[in-house]
Amino acid sequence: MRIRTSAGWNAGVGAVVNPSGTRGGTLRLASSADLDSLDPARTYYVWVWLLQRMLNRTLMAYPTDPGPAGLSPVPDLAEAPGEIGDNGRMWTYRLRPGVRYDDGTPVTAADIRYAVQRVFAQDLLAGGPTHLIPLLADPARPYPGPYLDPDGLASVRTPDARTIVFHLRTPFADFDHLMTQPCVAPVPRAADTGARYGENPRCSGPYRIAEYRPGARLRLTRNPHWDSATDPVRPALPDEVDLTMGMGVDELDDRVLAGEFDINAEGRGIQHTAQRRILADPVLRSNADNPATGFLQYVAIQPQVRPFGDVRVRRAVQYAADKILLQEARGGPVTGGDIATTPFPPRLSAHQNLDRYPSGSDLRGDLDAARAELVAAGLGAGFDAVVGTQRGKFHLVAEALAESVARIGIRLSIVDLPVAGYFTVGLGLPATVRHRSLGLAVTDWGADFPTAYGFLAPLVDGRHIKPHGGNWNLAEIDDPGINGLIDRTLYTTDQHERDVLWREVERRVMDLAVILPLVHDKTLHYRNPWVSNAFVHPAFGLYDVQAMGVLDSSRSPLPEQTPAEHLGNRQPAKDEVRERG
Repeated sequence: MRIRTSAGWNAGVGAVVNPSGTRGGTLRLASSADLDSLDPARTYYVWVWLLQRMLNRTLMAYPTDPGPAGLSPVPDLAEAPGEIGDNGRMWTYRLRPGVRYDDGTPVTAADIRYAVQRVFAQDLLAGGPTHLIPLLADPARPYPGPYLDPDGLASVRTPDARTIVFHLRTPFADFDHLMTQPCVAPVPRAADTGARYGENPRCSGPYRIAEYRPGARLRLTRNPHWDSATDPVRPALPDEVDLTMGMGVDELDDRVLAGEFDINAEGRGIQHTAQRRILADPVLRSNADNPATGFLQYVAIQPQVRPFGDVRVRRAVQYAADKILLQEARGGPVTGGDIATTPFPPRLSAHQNLDRYPSGSDLRGDLDAARAELVAAGLGAGFDAVVGTQRGKFHLVAEALAESVARIGIRLSIVDLPVAGYFTVGLGLPATVRHRSLGLAVTDWGADFPTAYGFLAPLVDGRHIKPHGGNWNLAEIDDPGINGLIDRTLYTTDQHERDVLWREVERRVMDLAVILPLVHDKTLHYRNPWVSNAFVHPAFGLYDVQAMGVLDSSRSPLPEQTPAEHLGNRQPAKDEVRERG
């Protein structure tokens, strides 16, 4: 692990700033948005997953490491990674002894089994990831969850209090990654209150919930029954963690820069006004980080909307893209991202230097190649089309795209869809795409777990198409060759062999020309100089708050006003909060 003992631009990317084992004090966090849920089965916001690392433990976890090792799960509640059997269909974990909840009761394998069963109760507990359902469900006897079927899920067994065995329908090489997600944090059946469990959840991590006022404040205090000897992941340095929520984004930035809060936990990044201040001030800049988030900003090209059913038309759009203009629309290289030519982000081992549709030496587009594709498609005179988007940066990208393709005669009309439901009943509902003739659509994507499967399969595997909403396979790709290659990756345990297969999947997808990569997303974060153990976690793209402490000797005083006085009646702005997937 690399460490840095002094601040500096981007010092928290790939290394730890201010390493220290100093315990005590209060870590003060801020957010404009409310938590999506304190129920580990129902949360999907990235930053809330990081808070969950303080409250709950899982069989596996991403280590407290700023480098590439941070992308590989390590045992947490489990004593070792999953033991694989039955040709990749059986995964067995053995729990560490001595782990207790905040009420003193022991954590058992049955509690983890019960947590997994809760994921199936989507009628009551929707909101979190559902990767486990197709892996563990019996199609002949659909399991409705523990509230309607108390007999339990046959594919998960607990032969004793410390052993849990998963029997998968198909091999899944990334199963250890699924065991890091909050939805598999143990839940004791006796404490479960169904949809209200998030109001008073049992906590197996180093902290417990002392106070929660939705949209205003979350205060965490130490779990008196947490034992550091059983936890190889969490340093648990502060005595308390105090999160203030509900501010406007510009006010939040101002108060973080003024030292009232240690960091912005939400991770949407410093907004435009404060960005200029930070980048122009050497002192402020030395406390800022500019990490890649792991998200891909891209334009989906929809084959089901004419004339984009013709691959030559889709290739014309690819060639005509002005990559510089589109990057500027996202905010430029610092706050927008690095120009992308492939979907896989550079942090993944399957990433390759592939540029299927070169945009010229100046990156402004190859207009001759684009026009040749349109002529071959019989559309040399151009055509009218629609691009779907939403307000904010997405709309700026749509304008830049319209300017790009206008040079080859494609006349785009921009249609703003509502922010609420944009990814569920807007772009994510195939019927909406057809009804609104959204031949092009501005979107982004971040994986639920940092593997090639976690990143690309939801976008291109035909079995992931969701016709009734929440669809991420926007182009509705259902190619038997691509699906077959994906299946081979799930049977392959050698990482190099998996990477080779995934690069072939990516090449075939790019040959279809349905994804126009724009940038690998980056953002600007600020850490106050008294925060210890500060780094951007590579698996999440945000500061790993569970690793942080505070150096009280150099810290500014607490603000005189209470959070309630600051907040008034303002509501959190949720429209740009990122979810995993």
